[in-house]
Amino acid sequence: MDYLDPIFLVSLIGGMAILFFGRKLFWVYVGLLGFLVGFELIREYFPQQPQWFALVAGLALGVILAMLAMAMQYIAIGLAGFLGGAYLSVQILTILPIADSTQLQNWVPLIGGALGALLCMVVFEPALIVLSSLLGAAVLAQLAPIDSTLQAILMLLLALAGMGYQFKEYRGVQAP
Repeated sequence: MDYLDPIFLVSLIGGMAILFFGRKLFWVYVGLLGFLVGFELIREYFPQQPQWFALVAGLALGVILAMLAMAMQYIAIGLAGFLGGAYLSVQILTILPIADSTQLQNWVPLIGGALGALLCMVVFEPALIVLSSLLGAAVLAQLAPIDSTLQAILMLLLALAGMGYQFKEYRGVQAP
C-alpha cells in the first residue's frame, strides 16, 4: 500500500474525521462517504477507466450527496424552527392574552411558526439559542403561579439569562 497515495490519505483522514466527528460534521461525513463509494464503484465496474476519472466521479457523487445532506438538514432546521416558533407564539399568547379572538388564535401559531422557520434558516446557531431560550423561559414562566404581567417579566428575565449563558458557551467562553 502506498501511504502517500492521495486516495489512501483522503480515506485515512476522512475515515478518522467520520469516526470522531461524523455527528458534528454531518454534511462532510455524507460527502466523504459519497466520494469513497463513487470512487470504489468506478474502480469496480469500470476498471479500464483512468484513476482521475474515478476521482472525478467520486468527487461529483460526494458533492451531490453533501448538498443533499445540507438541503435535508435545512429542511429539518426549518421544521424545528417552525414548530418552535408556533409553540412559542401560543405560549406567549397564553401568557399575554392580547385578544380572545378565535381567528387570531388560529393565525398566531402559523405566523410564529413561519417566523421561527425563517429565523432558523437564516441564522441557525444564534436562532437556536434565541428560540430555545425563549421557549424554555415561556414554559418556566407558565409554571409560576403569578399573574400574566409578572409571568411576562419572568419570561423576559429567564430568556435573557438563557441567551446570555448559551451565547457564552457558543463563543467558547466557559460560564461560571
